[in-house]
Amino acid sequence: MRVSQWIVAVSVSLSATVLSAADPLPVTDDARGELLLQIEQLRQETQALRGLMEELSNQLRTMQDDEKSRYLDLDRRLGELIRIQRESVQSAAAPAPIASADGAEVISRPEPTRVPAQEAYNLAFQMIRERQFEESLAAMAEFISRYPDSALIHDARFWRGQVYDVLADDANAIKEYEGLLADKPDYRRLPQVQIKLGKLYLKTGQTAAGQQLLNALISADPDSVEAGLARRELEAIR
Repeated sequence: MRVSQWIVAVSVSLSATVLSAADPLPVTDDARGELLLQIEQLRQETQALRGLMEELSNQLRTMQDDEKSRYLDLDRRLGELIRIQRESVQSAAAPAPIASADGAEVISRPEPTRVPAQEAYNLAFQMIRERQFEESLAAMAEFISRYPDSALIHDARFWRGQVYDVLADDANAIKEYEGLLADKPDYRRLPQVQIKLGKLYLKTGQTAAGQQLLNALISADPDSVEAGLARRELEAIR
């Protein structure tokens, strides 16, 4: 867009130069010749600018086509992931009867196929991006239950807190954030958890707890973005 604006500005400037040069002033033959040369030069430059504009337009169309192709590929992969996730829940083979020691038949149920932890997490997170909040809460809870040793567990809990916050379910949002702080005090998103939990404390009338948490955040990293947000929240209640 900036390149297009620059081209338009140059074109306007060139037009103004031509108009200025065309003012009815007494000129010599040499001056007229020079003026004609200038006009020809301006015409050539204008054509060059038009060519540049066409080239940029073609590049933009190519970029848009590439972006559309990437989106369609992502949509295809997501659809495949959803299919795998559903099959993993429903694809347990029909139970085969086997004989027990006393001759009675018992049912043997094979373990369902497990989707890789990263794919299951991505699926749940995609639901958040698509604003399927209730479904994402259930998907993240399922992820936490099925992959308790995954390195993504704390991220799943963080996003559950975020979704509860968006849904104005303050009690559950506070519960998620408090549990995350207690279980993972060195969590990489700790400042974000603190600012969100501090705001929720203030919102729900737990002023002292909110002030304490926000002040602790400011003391830990006074120059951080979260510290600036914490100061603003504290100033708002004074």
